[in-house]
Amino acid sequence: MKAVIKEEGLSQRAFAERMNLSVTAIEHYIAERRTPSGELFIEMGKSERFRKYTMWLLTGSVEPNSGQVCPAFSTQEKCGLTAGEEDTLKKG
Repeated sequence: MKAVIKEEGLSQRAFAERMNLSVTAIEHYIAERRTPSGELFIEMGKSERFRKYTMWLLTGSVEPNSGQVCPAFSTQEKCGLTAGEEDTLKKG
């Protein structure tokens, strides 16, 4: 969720307002203190702005031909979701 918020250039507050949630709830989800409900992902899928991320959020997969994408890898890296080049070199 953090990567989607960053990729879309939103603040946590703006995202919370769009999804009709409290900022505190978003903070808990991002900090992994709470797990988002399936209902949140359904609502994101209904949103024209966020629907393109639905498959990635639910499965970690993308299907670009059908419009299902993920945030840019640079955004994911900033959010700690992917290994950075330096981490990859250390492992290799």
